[in-house]
Amino acid sequence: MAQRLVGCLLAVVTIFAAAGCKERSDKPVAGLLAAGAPVLRAEGKQWRPIAVGSQLLGHDELKATGPAVLEFFGGGLRFLEKGDTLEVGEADEAKLHGVNLPSRHIVEGKLQEAPRPLRIIAARYTQVQVTPASAQQEDPYSSKGYFAAFFTPNGLSPNKTPDEPSRDGPRKPLPPPPHRPRVPHIHAGNLGEGGLVATVEDGFIVAETDDLATAVLLEGGDVPLGRTVRLMVPAGAEVVLRTQQGRKIEVEGPADVRLR
Repeated sequence: MAQRLVGCLLAVVTIFAAAGCKERSDKPVAGLLAAGAPVLRAEGKQWRPIAVGSQLLGHDELKATGPAVLEFFGGGLRFLEKGDTLEVGEADEAKLHGVNLPSRHIVEGKLQEAPRPLRIIAARYTQVQVTPASAQQEDPYSSKGYFAAFFTPNGLSPNKTPDEPSRDGPRKPLPPPPHRPRVPHIHAGNLGEGGLVATVEDGFIVAETDDLATAVLLEGGDVPLGRTVRLMVPAGAEVVLRTQQGRKIEVEGPADVRLR
C-alpha cells in the first residue's frame, strides 16, 4: 500500500514538473522582414545583429535599435521601434493565421479593399542569421552594410589597400549580371528607380519588391518605389504616394497595400 502511494506521488510530481518546464524548440516561427536599424539577438550575455531575411526561433530574444518588422509564418506582422524587446514565440502575432493588417490595392489611382493574399511564408526566409560585425548600416535607405556582409569581400569598394585586413564575406568576387544568381529570399536591397514616389508623413512604412528586397522608409524625403509591389503601413503611420502624372494617393495605417 505504501509503495503504491509513493508511486502515485512520484507520478503526480513528474506531471507537474513536466507541465512547468518549457521545451526549447529549434523550429523557426518567423523571419526578419525589414529593418531600418540593426535588430539584435541575445547570444549568452551579448547582443549580436541579425540579417534581414533570417529565420527566427520561438525562444530568440530580440532588441530593436530602430524601426523593423517581423513576419510570422502564420502571416502576422509585428512592428518594432527603437528600444523594443521581444521573445519571438511569446508575441501575440505568433498565434495568428493570416495577415493582421487590412488588405488594400490600388485601382485606377484609388485605394480599395482587396482579398487577403495567400503565400507560404516560411519559404521566404533562410538560415543565414548573423550579420558580421564588419557590416555597418550607415544610411537607413542604404543596403551597403548587407552587401558588404553577404555578397562582396570588400563592401562596394572594388579594391583594398595591401595593409587592409580581410573582411567578412566571400573571398572570390561574384560574377557580373546576368550570370549572378538571383536572390530567392527576403533580403535588404534597393527598391529600384521610377514608379510611384512615397513620402512618409508620420511614423515609418515597409516596402517589398518583386524580387523580395525590402526597405524601411522613414519620415522626410521622397523615395522612388521602383519595383515595389507591397507596402506595409503600421497603425498610426501615414504615407502619400504620387504617380508620375502627379496624382496623390493618401494611405493611413494599418494597411497592407498591393501596388500591382
